[in-house]
Amino acid sequence: MILATLERPMTTIKATVRKNGTPFPNVHVYFTITAGPGEFADYSTRFSTMTDSTGVASVVFYGPTKSELARDTTTTIQGQMQSNTPDFIYKTVEIRILRAAD
Repeated sequence: MILATLERPMTTIKATVRKNGTPFPNVHVYFTITAGPGEFADYSTRFSTMTDSTGVASVVFYGPTKSELARDTTTTIQGQMQSNTPDFIYKTVEIRILRAAD
């Protein structure tokens, strides 16, 4: 949950890629805002990055300011790892965005 105020709220979204409990480094992970307001640090709604040595991929999400919202809302972000198989491996998270009082 983040609070939309006069400044853009931000939070870091992380995805951990493991196989049988072992971290997977250097895996391409795509983060996509599938619904709701906000953007990533590069002003896009889709961002790709690689997992680090511990199997973690991260992206910074910036929510809207309170002037951009009429009421509380939710943004949905999907994290999906690149795969050479026909399997569609992803995780979806919802971020509740509360509009600060005037």
